[in-house]
Amino acid sequence: MELEGNTKYNEYEEKIRNHQTNGHNYELDKLHQKKESDDQFLIAQNPLIMRNLLIIIDTTKSSKVSDFKPSRLAVALQFLPAFIEQFLEGNPLSQIGIAVAEEYKCKTILDFTSSCVNIKQYLSTIHSINEAGFSMAACLQTALHVFSSTQLHAQSSILFVTTSTYSDDKLDLNEWSEKCQSAAIQINMISFAGAIHQLIKITQATDGQYLCPINEFQFSQEIQKFISPQETKNHKMITQLVKIGFPQKFIVSQPTLCQCHLEIVYNFYKCPVCYSKVCSPPLLCPICSTWIVLPHQILRSDGYNTLGVFVIINDGLDHQCQGCLESTSVIHSTCERCKNFFCLDCDILIHSKFKVCPGCA
Repeated sequence: MELEGNTKYNEYEEKIRNHQTNGHNYELDKLHQKKESDDQFLIAQNPLIMRNLLIIIDTTKSSKVSDFKPSRLAVALQFLPAFIEQFLEGNPLSQIGIAVAEEYKCKTILDFTSSCVNIKQYLSTIHSINEAGFSMAACLQTALHVFSSTQLHAQSSILFVTTSTYSDDKLDLNEWSEKCQSAAIQINMISFAGAIHQLIKITQATDGQYLCPINEFQFSQEIQKFISPQETKNHKMITQLVKIGFPQKFIVSQPTLCQCHLEIVYNFYKCPVCYSKVCSPPLLCPICSTWIVLPHQILRSDGYNTLGVFVIINDGLDHQCQGCLESTSVIHSTCERCKNFFCLDCDILIHSKFKVCPGCA
């Protein structure tokens, strides 16, 4: 995606080099960070503000391999909690489900939820105990069943965390991959075992990504690419009216059963339509199919965001940053709506985290 005014970045690079002190490229590095931040910000301006992500974790015999320390599965479970936090923070109207691939089949251990606490709790129970192989076709079969009960207007995507060098399928893999493609389910993969041609073709056919980290740090960086919505060419946007309800929260001393996951809870929300008890909005009420959300989740979603990309300028003057209130130097940016100035650090933070201009607010 090409940024408007992108040539200005190159125009100021030489000026920044002339202001370097102690041999450091601080300003130049910040300029490159802003370019990456703006690219991700524009990609995130996606009408598909509701997302359902199913994470399928490979726990077969290859997950015990120790080329990643202490093991491939341990590295995945180490960095997934932070990814899930950032995903739910950046996609407030989205949900995550967890499944594990084991013994040539796939088992769902957690239905779609937006409760970060529940997801982390289930992740802590995952471990490799079997010596069987990995079946991609079985995983796609399970995923199609899981997504069959989700909303048609939400983006459906799968994130495979695989440790196997091949897929041992009793089912027809091409048949199930074509079904996923027809259902507009995007397939993404992070493979600890390198590139597998057949699986790469499946991800490309569904507009997904296939990534192969070479060490633990790179895995932690690569997985961040799935936080923002991915561009999809084949997805057909389904427009329909959605009945939304704003629930009331209750805290009780006696245990009660939530209708969404059938678990014992003490804190719950009550559906304003059918008064059923649910644990963590946003979610679809299992009784009356009302989309239960909290007001701040709608306000924080990218679909209602009016923030634009800040324009970089270099007028030779010192300005006070509207964010940190410090004096800007060498190069700064400005909001085209409120005309306030920001340093590059605050610019990057606003577009990656807050999604609201302090000057406009």
